[in-house]
Amino acid sequence: MKVMLIGLDGACIDLIGRWACDGKLPTFARLMSEGSYGNLESVIPPLTIPAWNCLTTGKNPGKTGIFSFVQKEFGSYEFKVYLERFIKERDVWDVLSAHGKRVFVLNAPNVISAYPVNGNMIAGILCPSENLLTYPRSLRWKLEELNYNRGSGYLISFLAAEDRTLSKTLMEITESNCRVLFHLMEDDWEFGFVVFTELDGAQHKFWENEMLLLRHYRNIDRKLKEILDKLHKQDDEAIVIIASDHGFGPNKRVFLVNEWLARKNLLKLRRKTSAIAFNSFIRAFGEDRILSALGVFMRFSFLTPLYECLLRRAVSTPVKWEKTVAFSYGNWGTIYINLKGREPNGIVEENEYEAMRSSIIKELSKISVKAHRREEIYHGEYVEHAPDVIIEIDENVNSVSGKVGYNREFIRGSLLSGYHSRDNGTFIAYGHGIKEKNRISASIYDVAPTILYIFGVPVPMDVDGRVLREIFRDDIYMERRRITTGIKALKECGRI
Repeated sequence: MKVMLIGLDGACIDLIGRWACDGKLPTFARLMSEGSYGNLESVIPPLTIPAWNCLTTGKNPGKTGIFSFVQKEFGSYEFKVYLERFIKERDVWDVLSAHGKRVFVLNAPNVISAYPVNGNMIAGILCPSENLLTYPRSLRWKLEELNYNRGSGYLISFLAAEDRTLSKTLMEITESNCRVLFHLMEDDWEFGFVVFTELDGAQHKFWENEMLLLRHYRNIDRKLKEILDKLHKQDDEAIVIIASDHGFGPNKRVFLVNEWLARKNLLKLRRKTSAIAFNSFIRAFGEDRILSALGVFMRFSFLTPLYECLLRRAVSTPVKWEKTVAFSYGNWGTIYINLKGREPNGIVEENEYEAMRSSIIKELSKISVKAHRREEIYHGEYVEHAPDVIIEIDENVNSVSGKVGYNREFIRGSLLSGYHSRDNGTFIAYGHGIKEKNRISASIYDVAPTILYIFGVPVPMDVDGRVLREIFRDDIYMERRRITTGIKALKECGRI
């Protein structure tokens, strides 16, 4: 028996449902008609990282220690790109490998560098080096032969590229991933995991252009048909699970969290700096026009470092730490208290910590911004590494930015017309033994336990999700595959 999880980064179940009903997405229509499907609820905030970690482990960020693409170093003001700093929680493919199942993993965003599994692994877009890209190492030469485009270069010019150029690039990356996927499928395998990022990039830039957005959903629809056709030739009893890390929505209201903190005298900035001046320049002349102009220079590779420097300057926040009570970073809606004894120049006393968090949450509510204490969302041994306050993305706050120099608390998202949503992610299960025309609701934490259940592998006791038993037709299906290992234990602990 083969099981393949196809990850569609950012796929929206409401868009898929509407266009499938209209006959525009025939493969999705077939999968939903002949399978189980529904909304998949993501983590708060609904970010690619940590969402994929939650999906592949079944555990919340408090247990994985991964809260964002960019995380603050504990006891420091430095923020670094997501790295696996903590003891790694086992992903679903790790558990299956340990139980003797042959696996392959392709382009999982939460895999920074490939490592040994019982099969093949190709790391995701954040992999820093080609030398760390594959396991086994020899697989790297096959990728070169297949002209694999993992998409690492397009991130640099993502904001500046013309729509037509970006659209073409996104489709080329999907085509490249399919070539490699089909090669991996020729090997011996029982569980496969692949992620396509095309829809995430398309929706960020083209959310308000429905025709262009549909073009990318139709491209994915065609690729799904190719994958299903090839899979059914190998195993007519295979199961396919399609899942996204989050959904999408409009980005009409961007909350400038550091501007708000500064107005509340909680954040003190060095006002006359180049960063403030640069953001003021962008505000005056328009982000889209400036980045379009910069995009011309991106055609010359030797100017790439200058372009990257300008982008970093645009999002940097010059802080007077010795006078700052709370601060945020980047575009992820997280607030840190400048706590004495924890931060290098902390000024908030430990006995003032809870009162300060309560005050911030209360003041945010006055402008209809929902915020939570970290322990209200996360639990586990790494909660103390989480941001102190987390802002929720909803209809009032479509996204959050740490930029300063705009002299206002809300702006319209001009560069990214679409942004992540928590409640309209996608879950579809299709194949032998799966209920047909079956509408369900799922959590991102339910995916990994459900896959382990299919294989009869015991589900770890500390997962935060459950087995989606309602997607299966009957218990005879499981018995026919002799899937009995761990079922008794699962029932006793309430996982099924």
